[in-house]
Amino acid sequence: MSGHAALERELTGVGLVFLSMTVGGLVFSGLRLPPLLGYLAAGLASQWLLRPFPSLLLLSTIGVILVFFFLGMEFEWQRLLTAPYRLLSIALNFALNFCLPFGILWLACLPAPAAFFAAMAFYPTSSVITLSALYKARRLANPETEAIVWVSVGEDVTVMFLLAIASGLTRGEANWGNVLTAFAFIAVMAVASLTLTRPLERLFERVPKELDNLVVFTLILIISAFAFSLHLSEALGAFLAGQLLTRVREREELEARLHLLREIGIAAFFFTFGLQIPLRLSAEGMLWGLMLLLLGIATKLLTAWGIGIWETLRPRPKRRLLFCLWVRGEFSIVALSLGKPLLPPPWREALQWFVLSSILVGLVALFLADRFVRR
Repeated sequence: MSGHAALERELTGVGLVFLSMTVGGLVFSGLRLPPLLGYLAAGLASQWLLRPFPSLLLLSTIGVILVFFFLGMEFEWQRLLTAPYRLLSIALNFALNFCLPFGILWLACLPAPAAFFAAMAFYPTSSVITLSALYKARRLANPETEAIVWVSVGEDVTVMFLLAIASGLTRGEANWGNVLTAFAFIAVMAVASLTLTRPLERLFERVPKELDNLVVFTLILIISAFAFSLHLSEALGAFLAGQLLTRVREREELEARLHLLREIGIAAFFFTFGLQIPLRLSAEGMLWGLMLLLLGIATKLLTAWGIGIWETLRPRPKRRLLFCLWVRGEFSIVALSLGKPLLPPPWREALQWFVLSSILVGLVALFLADRFVRR
């Protein structure tokens, strides 16, 4: 294929992708649902027309990097020290939603590395989708929302370390050299986030405002690419790059300027996931997917019940919280992507459909929580 023909094909594909994402986002926004669900639905609906192609995969990777960069940028280690009792909530969530499914899947004869990635996909609630849905439902000021934010904070911490361990399991056996490299990388970046605040502020003072976006985007890509070159996840590199900017004065301004790029990346990320979910599901994959969904709802209900008690929420917010933690999303999709070579086909199908169904069922539960509680 000539260079001109290849370019024409890529441009046509990108144009169709953006058209599909726009239509999906508009339809679901009109239904007062998060546009993210529209991007996912657009990906599913486009399977008859499109398959993943290089430009889309690159855009999706940039989307992953930007999602994790902003998650890292909004996370501050010091917040955990201000409320140590919330470590109990973090521990409960990890025990019920990672350790328990890991043990069950391992006992179900899934190899330990595959069970690790499956549990990693099972574990985290999607802060991106959940908080977006709460915003749409005008419930950000509700008492239970603070508890949801703390669940996200705890999952940010644990997922960062799970990504470090995942770096040593991508070939089906523990490569402790990669794991140690990942933890060393985390330690170096943690120190850098504490010591480079003033130098970064001085840099942004000297750089013309119109170049701020370019400087930040370059920083994200270089650190993510460096992490990837160390056989680590680019998502881990992006998360730690975000950590460098958690304390700079220009953080909110930079976040606002990169908003458009982040939204495009997120749209491509969820669209690509929808594009790759198999529409034909084996009986075994369907059975395991359904069992994972039921188990996921049960463990998140128990998690919310425990957190509601520790947060001393009133009865109504406590009952609403029970319906707000079911949605899986960005972390789960990255875990599936990393563990794809190790997961047997039925389990890969089951986990993809588990993530998709948990998004759909979780959003329905979240939007109907007030109605359930009034009854």
